Amino acid sequence: MKKLALLLGSLLVVGTAVQAKEAVVAPVEVAKEVVVVAEPVVEEVVVLTPEFRPTGYVGLEYRAYGNTEGHGDKKASNDTWNKGYNNYSRLQTTFGVAATENFSLEGRIRDYNDLERNDDRYVNSKQGTETRLRAYYKHNDLFTSRVEYKDTTSDAQSFEYQARLNVYKNEGALLSKVVFAPKFKHTMDSENGGAYKNTVGADIEYAGNLPLGFTWDGTIYLNQNFYGEEFYTNADLTNNKDKAFEPEVELYLYRTFGLYANEKTTIDFNFEGGYDPYTFAQYDKYSEKNVKTEKTDYSLYALLTLDAEYKVTESFALNGGVGAEYRNWDNTAQSEASDWRWQPVAYAGMKVTF
Repeated sequence: MKKLALLLGSLLVVGTAVQAKEAVVAPVEVAKEVVVVAEPVVEEVVVLTPEFRPTGYVGLEYRAYGNTEGHGDKKASNDTWNKGYNNYSRLQTTFGVAATENFSLEGRIRDYNDLERNDDRYVNSKQGTETRLRAYYKHNDLFTSRVEYKDTTSDAQSFEYQARLNVYKNEGALLSKVVFAPKFKHTMDSENGGAYKNTVGADIEYAGNLPLGFTWDGTIYLNQNFYGEEFYTNADLTNNKDKAFEPEVELYLYRTFGLYANEKTTIDFNFEGGYDPYTFAQYDKYSEKNVKTEKTDYSLYALLTLDAEYKVTESFALNGGVGAEYRNWDNTAQSEASDWRWQPVAYAGMKVTF
C-alpha cells in the first residue's frame, strides 16, 4: 500500500509540473489613443480677367451765346466789342470709343450759326464747322501714341503726331499728373498753298489739387514754328523771318459747389477760369506798316454757371444750365490787356454711354 501511495503521489507531482509548464499567460491589451492629424486643405484661387468689351459714349450739346457787355452800344467808345462772337449758337457733338485694349478714338464736331443779322456793322459772322479727331494707341503704361486731325471754320487744317509719355502720377496730390509729349504738327490754310506752318516741339500737360476743393490743370506748348511764308518783324516791313520760337501756356482752375443731389438729379454751381492762353512769341509781327501783333499777349477769363443733370438711366443723362463768362475779349496784348466784359450763355445737352 505504501508503495502504491508513493507511486500515485509521484505521478500527481509530475502531472502538476507538466500542466504548469504548458500554461500560457494571456497578453494584457493596453488601449492606445489614435490621433488623426488633418492635412490642411489648400484651395486654388483662380483670378479671372474680365473679357475686354468695347465701351464708349456719344454726347450732344446746344449752346446759345448772347451779346457781350457793351457790344452794339452806339454811345460806347467800343460798340463793336467782341465783334464776330455775339448772338450765335454752337451745336457740339462728341463721341469716343475704346475699340480694343490698346486702341481708342475720340472726336468733337462744333457747328456755329448766327442767331441774328442786323446790318453789316453788327453781323456776328461766327459760322462754320470745326472738327477734331484723335486716335490713341497705348504701347504700354508709359508710352501712348496720338494722331490728331483738325479742321477749322476757316477751312484751315492740321495734322499732328504726339509720343505721349506718362512721366508722373500721384492721385490726390498737389501735382497729380505730368505728361510729356514730343510732337510734330503740320498746319495749312484753306488754299493749301505756301501759307503753311510746321511745328516741332513738345507739350507738357499737368493737373493737380488745391486747398478748399479747387483743382487745376493746363498745358505748356513748346512750339518751334517753321513758316512757309516769311513775316515782318519791323514796322517798316523789313527784317523778314521764316521761323520763330512761340510757346504758349494754359492754366485753368475749377471748383464745383454742390447745391442739391439725389439718386437721379444733381444741381451744382460751377466755377472755372484762368489763362486761355498766355503766349510768348519770339518776335513782334507786322502784317502791314505800323500794324503790329505783339509777341506777348494773354486771354484771362472766369466762367460761372448753374448746372443741372438728370440721370434718366444708368447710361443716359440730360443736362442744362445758364451762366456768364468774364474775359478781356478784344484787348489781349500784355501791354494793354484791359476792358473785361461779360457774355451770357445758356446750354442743354445729353450723353449716352455704352
